[in-house]
Amino acid sequence: MNKLIKISVFTISLCCIVSCKTQHFETPEYGKNETEKVIPIRKVTNFRTVGSIKNVDGRTLKEGKLYRSAHLHKLKKKSFDDFEKLGIREIIDLRNSKEIAEKPDQLPSETIYKKYSAFEDEGDQLAQAKKLVLKGKVNASDADKRMISFYREYVTENPEMIKKMITEILESTDPILYHCTAGKDRTGITTALLLTILKFDKETIYNEYLLSNNYRKELVQKRLRLANTLHFLYPKMDLKVLEKLSWVEKRYLDAAFEEIDKKYGSADTYIQQALGISDSKRNEYIRKFTY
Repeated sequence: MNKLIKISVFTISLCCIVSCKTQHFETPEYGKNETEKVIPIRKVTNFRTVGSIKNVDGRTLKEGKLYRSAHLHKLKKKSFDDFEKLGIREIIDLRNSKEIAEKPDQLPSETIYKKYSAFEDEGDQLAQAKKLVLKGKVNASDADKRMISFYREYVTENPEMIKKMITEILESTDPILYHCTAGKDRTGITTALLLTILKFDKETIYNEYLLSNNYRKELVQKRLRLANTLHFLYPKMDLKVLEKLSWVEKRYLDAAFEEIDKKYGSADTYIQQALGISDSKRNEYIRKFTY
C-alpha cells in the first residue's frame, strides 16, 4: 500500500515537472494602515472588527459594534464562547441560497440569523465565473470584466434588498457580524456603504476595503501556489483568473461608486433615495456608531 502511494506521488510530481510552467503572480495592493483589530477565530478567515478610524468630522468609529468575516461553515463549537465574549447576537449572511445550502453557517443556537442576497434568483456572477474556470472558458480579462460588472450591479440592481440589509445592520442594538463567502467583495461593498453613511472619507474607506488583501494574504498565496503546482490536472485553466478572484482591487470598488453616481448623481442622493435614510436618521446613526 505504501509502495503504491509512493509511486502515485512520484507520478504526480513527474507530471507536474513535465507539464507545469511556473506562473508569475502579481503583487496586489494592500491596505496601508492596519487600523482594524483582527479576531483569531478558528476556521474562519478575514474576521475583524471595523473600528478605531475617524470620519470627516473627527468622530471615531466605535470598536466592537460592527464585525465582518468570511463564511462560518467551519466555525467550531469551541469558538462559540468567543462569539459570546464579543457580544455578537446577530449574523447577516450576504450569500445566495445555493451558497448557503452548500456551506451553511455553524452558529450558537441562540444566534439571530438573517440572509440578504442581492442576486437570489440567478446566483451571483462570481459563482458563475468559478464554474467555467476549470474548463478554461474564462480568461483573466473576462474575470476582470465580470468583477467590475458584479460590483456595479450589486449596489443598484436590487436596491430594496440592499436597503433592508443596511437598515438591519444600522438598527442593531448588539454587536453584529455580516459576511459573504470570502468576506471581501459583498462584505467589502457593504462595509464601504456603511462607512459612507457614517461620513468617512474615500481614503479611509478604500484602506479598510484593501485590508482584505492584508488579512487573506497567507491563505491566498497558499492557494495560488497549490493551483500552480497542480495545474497539470486542469491545463486549460487560466491561473490568472484564480488570481483575479482571490484579491480585491480599488477598481472594483470604484465601479460600485461610479454606478451609484451614474444612476443617482451622488452617494448622498443614493443614501436618501435608494437606502431611505434621511439626513436626520443619518446623523442619528453617526451618533450611535461614533464618538
